[in-house]
Amino acid sequence: MDWGYLLRRSWEIIWNNKFMFLLGFLAALGAGGGGNGGGRMPGFSFDQSDFEALPFQTPGPAIAQLARFWEQFGVLIMLAACLAIILGVFFWLVRLTAQGGLIGAAARLDAGETVTFRQAWGIGFSKLGRLLGINVLLYGVFFVLGLVAAALVVTTAGAGMMQAMQGNVGESEALFGGLGLALACLGLFTCLLLPLLLVVSVIYPFAQRAAILEDLGVMDSIRRGWNVVRANLGNVVILVVLFIVIGILYGIAAALVLLPLGLLSFLPGILRVVGSPGSIGVIEVLLLGVGGLFIGLLAAVLNSILVSFRSTAVTLAYQQFTGKQPPKAMDFPPASE
Repeated sequence: MDWGYLLRRSWEIIWNNKFMFLLGFLAALGAGGGGNGGGRMPGFSFDQSDFEALPFQTPGPAIAQLARFWEQFGVLIMLAACLAIILGVFFWLVRLTAQGGLIGAAARLDAGETVTFRQAWGIGFSKLGRLLGINVLLYGVFFVLGLVAAALVVTTAGAGMMQAMQGNVGESEALFGGLGLALACLGLFTCLLLPLLLVVSVIYPFAQRAAILEDLGVMDSIRRGWNVVRANLGNVVILVVLFIVIGILYGIAAALVLLPLGLLSFLPGILRVVGSPGSIGVIEVLLLGVGGLFIGLLAAVLNSILVSFRSTAVTLAYQQFTGKQPPKAMDFPPASE
């Protein structure tokens, strides 16, 4: 394997086809506040006295205060959680579609064909069902076990709260009992499942490429990905190490860009907060928010470069591992549409 050529060719493909950066941005989904203002605005600013009416400040056991807080804001919390789930599923589907588009576009561009963003997106969308199935089968077990662990923690914490409210145990015992169980579940998950998760994370990108480039079904793609990794284990390890090194170097370079720009973007809000001690108004929040939004978008743009480059390199490596070219029968949406 000519690693120098692989990396150079991957960079040439994404640099000469800038829409790959947009696909990289979307493929990385699945991802501030601040302000400067003049004076306090009634109803939109707060200081220490504003917290005196919150349920946490009322007399009584901490558990009772938490129960009162849930009575007041539980519905809003549940609605926010439902919205977060809906958005999470939406971004998940967008991410998978973009990942498929990156794979198909990289293979076609490497073969000397012309590809547009719309065509690349069409490739990913046409294979979304298979990519979704691969993702669920390979990572679903970790998600389910995570839910089970969370349910155990919540159940134990809830039982502890009830006992504390009834006076059977102290509040600290209930709190540390739930925390201890959470740490135990996390330790068990890490020790037993982390090695398996690492193996799955290596197989997964090759299974995706089997589905896109060889038009295989979900189970056949997973088997194909495993066979490719097993037959090229040494090269796969080298590829992983290269990505780790590149990621570290790229992260350092990105930090050198983001840190000074982040300081500048938050500076107006910080100066405003320092200039008005004891209160934070809506203008301060807006300024800090704009600063956070700017630095977040910049970080996402920088990350999209690394994501698109890494995806393209894996696609080219897959084709070299398998000795295959992209299937000429792969359908594209007509460019004129």
